[in-house]
Amino acid sequence: MILYKYVSFKTSVSIVKNSTIGFSCLEDLNDPFEGTSVHFEDNGDVPVNVIANAVRNRMSRKFGVLSLTRTPLNPTMWSHYGDDHRGVVIGIDVETANLNCSKTSLVPAKYGDVIYSSTLPTKQLPQLSTEQLMAIGSEVEFFEEQDYELFKRTFLYKSLPWNYEEEVRVVKNINSHSSSRYLVSNFENKSGVWNIIQFQGRPIYCLSIPTGSLKEIYLGCSTYKNISRLSFPEQEYAQIQNEWRTKGISVFNVRQIKSKWQLESYVHNGS
Repeated sequence: MILYKYVSFKTSVSIVKNSTIGFSCLEDLNDPFEGTSVHFEDNGDVPVNVIANAVRNRMSRKFGVLSLTRTPLNPTMWSHYGDDHRGVVIGIDVETANLNCSKTSLVPAKYGDVIYSSTLPTKQLPQLSTEQLMAIGSEVEFFEEQDYELFKRTFLYKSLPWNYEEEVRVVKNINSHSSSRYLVSNFENKSGVWNIIQFQGRPIYCLSIPTGSLKEIYLGCSTYKNISRLSFPEQEYAQIQNEWRTKGISVFNVRQIKSKWQLESYVHNGS
């Protein structure tokens, strides 16, 4: 199964060159209501809002989210995430990239369909014990059916206006298990091999994926016209595309379908 990631052209060059894909913390995503679907039963011992906030904090700091989508030809997605049609969409084989693996993901791609709802879910989850709360991010490192409802509530519920994204998420443990007081920039855990970079003041956890995981690249309808803005000379732009092809990646151009508000992909033999 191929799922898609909308990125800038510069980011796409880095992804292909390093064979990595970036995960973000829940608190750094662009929806301020992320994680607010978590509600617990009131057993009288600890206020439910305290438990819910503690769960969201631990979930955000211990796990990373990769946001993918089902189509490379969504005009709104191109505007919001594809650098105003000047960027790139990368097609990723989630099986080859180990993003469907239940042994290395809390939420594999096959269970990661985002649920869009006009109202917050009202069903309350059983309240967690202190031991269960502290285990989040330290002991939980792979998909377990009994934990899925909690992770689904935390990571997979979004309000209805976001449904244009057709989002599929992968959630992995990004805990380095380091005893150092400083942030470790490179580490390996049961979820994979990671390199942390800083982007616009927030950490991006870059997961190494196997060579051959990247199958398709779509160039936005305004990408070529804005190459000078990206500091890529035209000759280098063509060279980058040729390098992608030598890696076995199919490269497509995107354009508007004549007389329609839709996009189509095509192969430009002259590029």
